[in-house]
Amino acid sequence: MTLALVLTHLLAAYAVLAMPWLGRIWYQKARRRIESGLPDAKARLYRNLVVEQIVTAGAVLTIWRGACVPAVSLGLIAPRWLPWSTAALSVFVVTLAWSSFRMRPKAEKIRRRLKDSVGALLPESQPDRFWWGAVSVGAGISEELVFRGFLLYYFSVYLPQLNALEKVLLASLIFGFAHIYQGWKPAIGTGVLGLVFAGLYLMTGSLLVPIVIHAAVDYRVLLIFPPNVSPTTALESNA
Repeated sequence: MTLALVLTHLLAAYAVLAMPWLGRIWYQKARRRIESGLPDAKARLYRNLVVEQIVTAGAVLTIWRGACVPAVSLGLIAPRWLPWSTAALSVFVVTLAWSSFRMRPKAEKIRRRLKDSVGALLPESQPDRFWWGAVSVGAGISEELVFRGFLLYYFSVYLPQLNALEKVLLASLIFGFAHIYQGWKPAIGTGVLGLVFAGLYLMTGSLLVPIVIHAAVDYRVLLIFPPNVSPTTALESNA
């Protein structure tokens, strides 16, 4: 058994079994550090996520080269209808940015509502925001490589009895479960987003479009929530 084949099965097992628990461990540790008042608690969490993203993306690329997997099988090609895809992508990103700025006046209300779920993940300081931007780009690249490119290829090879819809549903379920540390509702929402990303991948034949949209969806947090405004300050101003 070649190293690439071993890595293929290990990456599949990691995506299905390890990612949900690793995310939970990191998230709970970050919450405890934040509650204890450590100033770099969030930045440390984001740095850990960036390292994990680099490793998982590197694993997919190693499998691609080591097992001689065709680039098209992992979506590592330019999208079909490139001019139309580029135009549609540009319109989506601009619309997403516009809607994010429109939500900024409600930022602290949203932050309070998310306090018991993903609120601890939201960046506040400038270092936090820098690392959140890195996490957003890294998530777009690594998670699309793993959950769309790699998993759909893996199912095609090792679960050939599944049809295309079943593969997409299974990959999206795994994608949502990988985010279960955020709570059931965010995990379900993430799974639905996974369906959208998979649809974009299948329509364009390329991971480029879902990568950019995925990164933009995560990055919009920086547009919605202004810098250097803590939940404590917001609560005091509204008291």
